[in-house]
Amino acid sequence: MALIKQYGLSGVHSDVQFGKTNGRIKYDTNHFKVRDLADAAYLRLKAADPTEATDLTTKYYVDSVAQGLQPKEAVAVATNNLAVIDSNVSGGSVTPDMANMTYTNGSDSWHLDTGTTLDEYTLLDGDRVLIKDGTGADAKGNGIFEYTLSSKTFSRSPDADNQGNISGTEMGGGVFVFVMNGTVWPNTGWIVSAPTGTATLGTDNITWVQFSRATGIYATDGLAQDGNRLYVRTDGVTIYLDNDDVAVKSSGTAYQTLRSDGAGGTATWGALDLGEPHATTDTLLRSRGGLAADVSGFANQSLYLSNLTGNNTTELAKGADHQVLRIDGSSNVGYGALDVSQSTVSVTGTLDETHGGTGESTYTQHDILVGDGGSKLGKVSVGSNYEILGVTGAGALAYGPVTLDQATAVTGTLPESHGGTGEVTYTKGDILHASSTAADGALAKLGIGTDGQVLNVATDVPEWITPNDMSGLVGVRQVAIGTADTNVGAILPTNVRVTSVRINITSPYTGAGVTVTIGDAGDADRLVTVDEVDIASAGLYQIDLMHNYTSATQTVAYITSAAAGAGYVMLNYVRD
Repeated sequence: MALIKQYGLSGVHSDVQFGKTNGRIKYDTNHFKVRDLADAAYLRLKAADPTEATDLTTKYYVDSVAQGLQPKEAVAVATNNLAVIDSNVSGGSVTPDMANMTYTNGSDSWHLDTGTTLDEYTLLDGDRVLIKDGTGADAKGNGIFEYTLSSKTFSRSPDADNQGNISGTEMGGGVFVFVMNGTVWPNTGWIVSAPTGTATLGTDNITWVQFSRATGIYATDGLAQDGNRLYVRTDGVTIYLDNDDVAVKSSGTAYQTLRSDGAGGTATWGALDLGEPHATTDTLLRSRGGLAADVSGFANQSLYLSNLTGNNTTELAKGADHQVLRIDGSSNVGYGALDVSQSTVSVTGTLDETHGGTGESTYTQHDILVGDGGSKLGKVSVGSNYEILGVTGAGALAYGPVTLDQATAVTGTLPESHGGTGEVTYTKGDILHASSTAADGALAKLGIGTDGQVLNVATDVPEWITPNDMSGLVGVRQVAIGTADTNVGAILPTNVRVTSVRINITSPYTGAGVTVTIGDAGDADRLVTVDEVDIASAGLYQIDLMHNYTSATQTVAYITSAAAGAGYVMLNYVRD
């Protein structure tokens, strides 16, 4: 269609069409109609907000006035101070703006310190901007600003600077503005909620709140939008679409449970953590492997007992020190002392020495237990009548007679009342005699006299005296013999006759070629020859003889080649 410029046309038809396919304006009596090409429906007519009383107005302006709003010209973008949003928008992650901006109270202006965008919108020179997220002292700087690209500064817009140089420049309660662009806040309307009256810029904190969002139907939490199609969002792990149904999705491991993270976040699949008190409630039945009882209050070291009557578990408290767990006489489990008298059911085996036992289980009457030197005990059977328990020469306990010639066999002094002498030491030649008739202390010692003296009794007391005539006196020499030559007592006096020799073999002699004779230095067998005594057998032998010694002579028991053997020799003589 040709472009015709003609101002002051007249005679135009009442129905004016704009182009071949556009709408038309029709005049009807006293008003105009804006219709579509087919004249089948009305079209919208857009206009600026009215400034004069007779100006055409918009629905937006009418709605705002009806709600007590003071609308301002729309802004290109608004500041954003969120970091995480719905993942349908920008992947759920955005950059907060306020950390990149600085407010100067003296000039009541802002500076963009970093970048060239607000709410991910690239700023152009002269863009109107809503700064709404200042906090603290910076809340005084909230408002509608214009951006200067060269200095990266924001100055208050003339229609919202309270300077009065433009009609409707008040900034205060009820001021409304619409945001055109951005990632988080496009198509949203914002209103000043504080202060309620006109703000004192640079002094009053200015608070903006969201008033509207002109996006029609849009996807919010849990939903996603694809054009005009809304659909449910799922994570594909715990929630998924089973054909056309929203369903809980199982994990790839059988028998897992969906577990809370305890912080209000997304639940996850995993094994049931029985150690967590919030994971379970009540008690697990015995038929499911549980105890059917809350055992958290059971005492330390107590035992769990099955209670078939209540089909649950009861507590058996720990017993006292040294008690044992046992079945009592009523078939009940409990702690108590071990009843060892119940040998057929309470104990078995034999307690050895390492645990305080004897290692023995049977005894003969009067057996005694004796340590064997290897931390074990052995039994010593009772001895024969009148035997005593003593230590043998090998260091072992055994019953038998007392070996009186062993100094370690006895101690103390056997008194006369028990067949002893009451004496423990003697001088050579001492004799014992009864000094009284008392039971103990009756025996006394009489030392040997001098050569030639004889034993005499004076007033019932024996004594040694020197007689005037020594002839006819009887004397004795005696000695114990072993395996070596031994003098038979003291030297014989002069002029004596040996009348007899007694030999008592207490322990038979052994050894190759062993001999025992009695004689003197001049003749070894002068008194007793080899064949007169059987020294290989124990026994008492007496050899009667008559031999004169005119001079003092030492008699000797001559013993040759003896390996062992013992006895006594007694020699009797008479002085001439």
